Amino acid sequence: MRGIAGAFERSWSGEPGTVAWTQLLHSAAVLYAIGSGIARRRAARSRRNLPGAHVVAVGNLTVGGTGKSTLARWLAVEALKAGAPSAVLLRGHGAGTPEPGVVPDFAGYPLEERVASYGDEAIAHRMALPRGISVAVDRDRRRAGRTARDGYGARVLVLDDGWEQSGLRWNELWVALDPRRPAGNGALLPAGPLRRPVSTLREAGVIAFLLEESHEEIPAETLRWADRVAKGVPRLRFLRTLLGTTPPGASRAPDPPRGGEGIGLISGIGSPPRLTRFARGSGVDVKSHAAFPDHARWRGPELLAAVERARAAGAGSVWITEKDEPRWPRDLRPSLPVRVIRTGLRPLDPVDDALRSLRRAAAERELVR
Repeated sequence: MRGIAGAFERSWSGEPGTVAWTQLLHSAAVLYAIGSGIARRRAARSRRNLPGAHVVAVGNLTVGGTGKSTLARWLAVEALKAGAPSAVLLRGHGAGTPEPGVVPDFAGYPLEERVASYGDEAIAHRMALPRGISVAVDRDRRRAGRTARDGYGARVLVLDDGWEQSGLRWNELWVALDPRRPAGNGALLPAGPLRRPVSTLREAGVIAFLLEESHEEIPAETLRWADRVAKGVPRLRFLRTLLGTTPPGASRAPDPPRGGEGIGLISGIGSPPRLTRFARGSGVDVKSHAAFPDHARWRGPELLAAVERARAAGAGSVWITEKDEPRWPRDLRPSLPVRVIRTGLRPLDPVDDALRSLRRAAAERELVR
């Protein structure tokens, strides 16, 4: 169901048996390397500090599906737990024309109706985060940070997908990597999934690997690769955990999954196989997975058809992700119950050293306007 996007993803993965037809795009990748290199240098020169704010950028080396947004959310919550109002800043991906400003956080506000203004990722953050954390959307991240700082008292700013932006200089850079295929097939876009050369991973202050299954280990090959390209950069492992599910739009605590029930997955995310592994690793019996393109604009008939395929496969309910929740049509009447997967993140390694600067800023830094 992912069409041309799926064909590219299979070739980009670098997994055994994939057809590397995208290597025919080598010339385009060379042009991309030149253009993106110029853009990165220009962005680095134009970034400026924001007094009174500690800035944490979260990025990824490849396109889609590494857990970057989940990591950004976890960092914002850690700042709040350390005593500082915080904010997640995004550029508004998924919006038609992004509307600069802070996503409303008052009870009863119809957030799902504002996807076109703020983007699905921003709305998903707002629906999942506590009110002590603001969510600001603006292509100019420094302006977004100033709005969150001055209007909401945010002292820690987390840039979701902030490695490439040109507005705001960060204090820390965390990079999320796929444990199994950290560089895909090793080629830059469009011949591969790399957004930037692997050598730039040395800029990271922390490399984060998000694991989907409790028994999963980072392959030795990946660790050797990381030693070669980013020797000495601290690495942390995190496990994505299943907290439970809720109906779309629900703000109450999630219900624990019922054991033995078959479910169908419907998603429009960057890495559908990771979602399948996560669900099965959490003990869920996945009967089917309708994987639409990332940020897909869903239509009712195709969703109803996907639900019917899940029901025919033996599913008793359909599960969607938090990122997909804002785009789910509220007037749809599927033949199976629809549930939203609520997840958490659990560190598998000590994080005190990695969080020391953030916690110090949260505890000591006074707001400077």
